[in-house]
Amino acid sequence: MKKIIVILTALVITLSANAQIKFGLKAGLNVSQFSGGSVKGEEGSIDFDASNMLVGFHAGGYVNFNFGPVIGLQPEVVFSLQGEKETEGGESIKTNLGFINVPILLDIKPIPNFSILVGPQVGINVTKKMSNGDVSISGSEVSDLLEESGMKVNTIDVAAVLGVQYTILDHLTIGARYNFGFTPAVGLTEEAKDAGLSISGGSNRVIQFSIGWSF
Repeated sequence: MKKIIVILTALVITLSANAQIKFGLKAGLNVSQFSGGSVKGEEGSIDFDASNMLVGFHAGGYVNFNFGPVIGLQPEVVFSLQGEKETEGGESIKTNLGFINVPILLDIKPIPNFSILVGPQVGINVTKKMSNGDVSISGSEVSDLLEESGMKVNTIDVAAVLGVQYTILDHLTIGARYNFGFTPAVGLTEEAKDAGLSISGGSNRVIQFSIGWSF
Protein backbone atom coordinates (compact mmCIF):
# COMPACT_ATOMS: atom_id res chain seq x y z
CA MET A 1 0.00 0.00 0.00
CA LYS A 2 2.81 2.42 0.88
CA LYS A 3 4.46 1.77 -2.49
CA ILE A 4 1.20 2.50 -4.31
CA ILE A 5 0.76 5.78 -2.40
CA VAL A 6 4.34 6.80 -3.21
CA ILE A 7 3.87 5.98 -6.92
CA LEU A 8 0.57 7.89 -7.10
CA THR A 9 2.10 10.88 -5.30
CA ALA A 10 5.04 10.92 -7.70
CA LEU A 11 2.64 10.69 -10.66
CA VAL A 12 0.56 13.63 -9.42
CA ILE A 13 3.70 15.73 -8.87
CA THR A 14 4.96 14.86 -12.37
CA LEU A 15 1.61 15.72 -13.96
CA SER A 16 1.36 18.96 -11.99
CA ALA A 17 4.80 20.08 -13.13
CA ASN A 18 3.97 19.66 -16.81
CA ALA A 19 0.34 20.66 -17.10
CA GLN A 20 -2.14 23.44 -16.62
CA ILE A 21 -4.44 22.33 -13.79
CA LYS A 22 -8.09 23.06 -13.14
CA PHE A 23 -10.17 21.78 -10.23
CA GLY A 24 -13.91 21.40 -10.56
CA LEU A 25 -17.18 20.31 -8.99
CA LYS A 26 -19.99 18.59 -10.88
CA ALA A 27 -23.48 17.16 -10.36
CA GLY A 28 -26.28 15.82 -12.49
CA LEU A 29 -28.80 13.20 -13.50
CA ASN A 30 -28.37 9.42 -13.89
CA VAL A 31 -30.52 7.13 -16.02
CA SER A 32 -29.48 3.55 -15.23
CA GLN A 33 -30.37 -0.11 -15.62
CA PHE A 34 -28.88 -3.61 -15.35
CA SER A 35 -28.02 -5.34 -18.61
CA GLY A 36 -29.46 -8.73 -19.55
CA GLY A 37 -27.68 -11.88 -18.44
CA SER A 38 -28.09 -15.40 -17.13
CA VAL A 39 -27.61 -17.69 -14.13
CA LYS A 40 -26.23 -21.13 -14.99
CA GLY A 41 -26.33 -24.34 -13.00
CA GLU A 42 -25.92 -28.06 -13.48
CA GLU A 43 -29.57 -28.39 -14.55
CA GLY A 44 -29.48 -25.59 -17.13
CA SER A 45 -29.63 -21.81 -17.18
CA ILE A 46 -32.12 -19.02 -16.55
CA ASP A 47 -31.86 -15.96 -18.81
CA PHE A 48 -33.05 -12.52 -17.74
CA ASP A 49 -33.74 -9.43 -19.84
CA ALA A 50 -32.35 -5.96 -19.28
CA SER A 51 -34.21 -4.14 -16.50
CA ASN A 52 -36.21 -0.95 -16.79
CA MET A 53 -34.54 2.43 -16.44
CA LEU A 54 -34.14 4.06 -13.02
CA VAL A 55 -33.54 7.77 -12.45
CA GLY A 56 -30.85 8.79 -9.94
CA PHE A 57 -28.16 11.42 -9.47
CA HIS A 58 -24.42 11.92 -9.16
CA ALA A 59 -22.16 14.52 -7.57
CA GLY A 60 -18.44 14.89 -7.07
CA GLY A 61 -15.23 16.59 -8.11
CA TYR A 62 -12.50 16.36 -10.71
CA VAL A 63 -9.02 17.56 -11.62
CA ASN A 64 -8.20 18.37 -15.23
CA PHE A 65 -4.56 18.22 -16.32
CA ASN A 66 -4.22 20.07 -19.63
CA PHE A 67 -1.04 19.09 -21.51
CA GLY A 68 -1.74 21.21 -24.57
CA PRO A 69 -4.46 22.19 -27.02
CA VAL A 70 -5.39 18.58 -27.83
CA ILE A 71 -4.63 16.20 -24.94
CA GLY A 72 -5.42 16.21 -21.23
CA LEU A 73 -6.25 13.87 -18.35
CA GLN A 74 -9.26 14.11 -16.03
CA PRO A 75 -9.41 11.96 -12.87
CA GLU A 76 -12.65 12.21 -10.89
CA VAL A 77 -14.22 11.08 -7.62
CA VAL A 78 -18.01 10.89 -7.93
CA PHE A 79 -20.84 9.56 -5.78
CA SER A 80 -23.35 7.92 -8.13
CA LEU A 81 -26.82 6.64 -7.19
CA GLN A 82 -27.74 4.07 -9.82
CA GLY A 83 -29.51 0.73 -10.16
CA GLU A 84 -32.61 -0.68 -11.83
CA LYS A 85 -36.38 -1.03 -11.74
CA GLU A 86 -38.42 -4.20 -12.23
CA THR A 87 -42.14 -4.06 -12.94
CA GLU A 88 -44.21 -7.15 -12.11
CA GLY A 89 -47.97 -7.38 -11.72
CA GLY A 90 -48.35 -3.61 -11.75
CA GLU A 91 -45.78 -3.16 -8.97
CA SER A 92 -42.37 -1.54 -9.35
CA ILE A 93 -39.43 -2.92 -7.37
CA LYS A 94 -36.52 -0.47 -7.34
CA THR A 95 -32.92 -1.29 -6.49
CA ASN A 96 -30.80 1.77 -5.66
CA LEU A 97 -27.05 1.23 -5.36
CA GLY A 98 -24.73 4.03 -4.28
CA PHE A 99 -21.18 3.90 -5.65
CA ILE A 100 -18.05 5.95 -5.16
CA ASN A 101 -16.80 5.96 -8.75
CA VAL A 102 -13.24 6.85 -9.73
CA PRO A 103 -12.88 7.33 -13.51
CA ILE A 104 -9.48 8.14 -15.04
CA LEU A 105 -10.33 9.76 -18.36
CA LEU A 106 -8.26 10.77 -21.35
CA ASP A 107 -9.35 14.26 -22.41
CA ILE A 108 -9.20 14.65 -26.20
CA LYS A 109 -9.99 18.12 -27.57
CA PRO A 110 -10.74 18.04 -31.32
CA ILE A 111 -11.82 21.70 -31.14
CA PRO A 112 -11.38 24.38 -28.45
CA ASN A 113 -13.58 23.98 -25.34
CA PHE A 114 -15.00 20.63 -26.54
CA SER A 115 -13.69 17.39 -25.05
CA ILE A 116 -14.14 13.70 -25.76
CA LEU A 117 -13.60 11.80 -22.49
CA VAL A 118 -12.73 8.10 -22.53
CA GLY A 119 -11.19 5.73 -20.03
CA PRO A 120 -11.65 3.15 -17.26
CA GLN A 121 -13.66 3.51 -14.08
CA VAL A 122 -13.61 1.61 -10.79
CA GLY A 123 -16.54 1.91 -8.40
CA ILE A 124 -17.01 0.85 -4.77
CA ASN A 125 -20.53 0.12 -3.53
CA VAL A 126 -21.25 2.08 -0.34
CA THR A 127 -25.07 2.04 -0.06
CA LYS A 128 -27.88 -0.28 -1.13
CA LYS A 129 -31.65 0.08 -0.94
CA MET A 130 -34.65 -1.79 -2.32
CA SER A 131 -38.19 -0.40 -2.37
CA ASN A 132 -41.67 -1.48 -3.42
CA GLY A 133 -44.17 1.34 -3.07
CA ASP A 134 -44.06 2.65 0.49
CA VAL A 135 -42.05 -0.35 1.74
CA SER A 136 -38.26 -0.11 1.63
CA ILE A 137 -35.22 -1.84 3.12
CA SER A 138 -31.58 -0.81 3.11
CA GLY A 139 -28.10 -1.87 4.13
CA SER A 140 -27.87 -5.24 5.85
CA GLU A 141 -31.58 -5.87 5.27
CA VAL A 142 -30.94 -5.89 1.52
CA SER A 143 -27.95 -8.19 2.00
CA ASP A 144 -30.02 -10.62 4.10
CA LEU A 145 -32.85 -10.66 1.55
CA LEU A 146 -30.52 -11.36 -1.37
CA GLU A 147 -28.59 -13.98 0.60
CA GLU A 148 -31.77 -16.03 0.97
CA SER A 149 -31.64 -16.49 -2.81
CA GLY A 150 -27.89 -17.10 -2.91
CA MET A 151 -27.08 -13.58 -4.16
CA LYS A 152 -25.20 -10.50 -3.00
CA VAL A 153 -24.38 -6.99 -4.20
CA ASN A 154 -20.86 -6.97 -5.63
CA THR A 155 -18.66 -4.43 -3.87
CA ILE A 156 -16.45 -3.58 -6.87
CA ASP A 157 -17.74 -2.35 -10.21
CA VAL A 158 -15.44 -2.05 -13.23
CA ALA A 159 -16.62 -0.02 -16.20
CA ALA A 160 -15.57 1.85 -19.33
CA VAL A 161 -16.58 5.48 -19.79
CA LEU A 162 -17.24 7.40 -23.00
CA GLY A 163 -18.52 10.95 -22.92
CA VAL A 164 -18.36 14.52 -24.14
CA GLN A 165 -17.88 17.78 -22.27
CA TYR A 166 -18.19 21.41 -23.34
CA THR A 167 -16.69 24.35 -21.45
CA ILE A 168 -18.41 27.73 -21.52
CA LEU A 169 -16.44 30.90 -20.62
CA ASP A 170 -13.59 28.84 -19.12
CA HIS A 171 -15.59 27.86 -16.01
CA LEU A 172 -19.04 26.40 -16.70
CA THR A 173 -19.08 22.84 -18.10
CA ILE A 174 -21.90 20.69 -19.43
CA GLY A 175 -21.47 17.04 -20.26
CA ALA A 176 -22.99 13.69 -21.09
CA ARG A 177 -21.48 10.23 -20.83
CA TYR A 178 -22.20 6.52 -20.90
CA ASN A 179 -20.79 4.13 -18.30
CA PHE A 180 -20.57 0.56 -19.58
CA GLY A 181 -20.11 -1.90 -16.71
CA PHE A 182 -18.23 -5.18 -17.13
CA THR A 183 -18.85 -6.81 -13.75
CA PRO A 184 -22.29 -8.06 -12.61
CA ALA A 185 -23.93 -5.64 -10.19
CA VAL A 186 -25.33 -8.60 -8.28
CA GLY A 187 -23.22 -11.72 -7.77
CA LEU A 188 -23.50 -15.06 -6.05
CA THR A 189 -22.66 -16.03 -2.49
CA GLU A 190 -19.90 -18.59 -1.89
CA GLU A 191 -22.54 -21.17 -0.99
CA ALA A 192 -24.28 -20.64 -4.35
CA LYS A 193 -20.97 -20.98 -6.18
CA ASP A 194 -20.17 -24.18 -4.29
CA ALA A 195 -23.53 -25.50 -5.46
CA GLY A 196 -22.36 -25.11 -9.07
CA LEU A 197 -24.10 -21.84 -9.98
CA SER A 198 -22.50 -19.08 -12.04
CA ILE A 199 -23.77 -15.68 -13.17
CA SER A 200 -23.00 -13.52 -16.19
CA GLY A 201 -24.33 -10.17 -17.34
CA GLY A 202 -26.53 -7.98 -15.17
CA SER A 203 -23.90 -5.23 -15.18
CA ASN A 204 -24.45 -1.52 -14.66
CA ARG A 205 -25.40 0.64 -17.62
CA VAL A 206 -25.55 4.35 -16.73
CA ILE A 207 -26.24 7.44 -18.84
CA GLN A 208 -25.19 10.65 -17.08
CA PHE A 209 -25.97 14.31 -17.78
CA SER A 210 -23.98 16.79 -15.71
CA ILE A 211 -23.19 20.43 -15.12
CA GLY A 212 -20.00 21.60 -13.46
CA TRP A 213 -17.82 24.54 -12.50
CA SER A 214 -14.05 24.73 -12.88
CA PHE A 215 -11.82 26.84 -10.66
